[in-house]
Amino acid sequence: MVMTLANYEGAADLFTWPHNPQTFDDVMDSNHTITRLPYFRHHVLVGGGGINPKLLVMVGHFDGSTKLTTYRALAKHFSEDYKLKKLYWETNKFYLGVGRQIKQTNTGGRTNFVDYVATFECIVGILFGNTQKTSGTNAGNTTTFIEEITGTVTSGAAAVSVSDGTNTWTIPASALTTGQAIVFKFVSMVDSGQGIYVSEYNYVTIAGTQTRQVQTTAGSGIIQLAATANVSTITVTNLTSVVVKFRDGYIA
Repeated sequence: MVMTLANYEGAADLFTWPHNPQTFDDVMDSNHTITRLPYFRHHVLVGGGGINPKLLVMVGHFDGSTKLTTYRALAKHFSEDYKLKKLYWETNKFYLGVGRQIKQTNTGGRTNFVDYVATFECIVGILFGNTQKTSGTNAGNTTTFIEEITGTVTSGAAAVSVSDGTNTWTIPASALTTGQAIVFKFVSMVDSGQGIYVSEYNYVTIAGTQTRQVQTTAGSGIIQLAATANVSTITVTNLTSVVVKFRDGYIA
């Protein structure tokens, strides 16, 4: 397949590699910690299945009459660290993150080529399936995240609550009115002022306006779906016309 890069939110602004990099380095790095016990042969391990942000390193070249134009188009994507990007190495799976670094590494005698090294940094340690699903199971091989939930407030006198059985978030009744539209997103880039954007998890709007009253009431509050689990296990209270969206999750 041919590699592509596109915006995660808003207009795609698709970039397609004219030919794939010669190398694509993908390292999964666990974020467990080990406390060494001096003088003993056993030590303390603390881990929760967490993964450090992946740094994907690509080494390649562009050629032909458009080589510099192509390089600059890719460099533009890498400069937009205020926009989450979807990087496709496989046709049906993408990494979620932003460009960290890109540089030309031109060598004398290769005047018809632009050689480059590019590093893409992920904010999530897993890959996501390309297809956004609203029913069925997580057909991947690792726990995924619920990407979006939409619905309408049933009663303004009660709280809205979403749970996966372990993690729960809630919006209190004081923030709600009957009939309001609720939109939940797993993550979104939010302008914190002066053009500085921050990735916000559990991003929720009420009637089109972001609310700051989302409360974590169990676990991390990040709603997840285990491999092989059905999305029907996600419970949503006090919303009607509910649509729950997710993507299959892959560990590599």
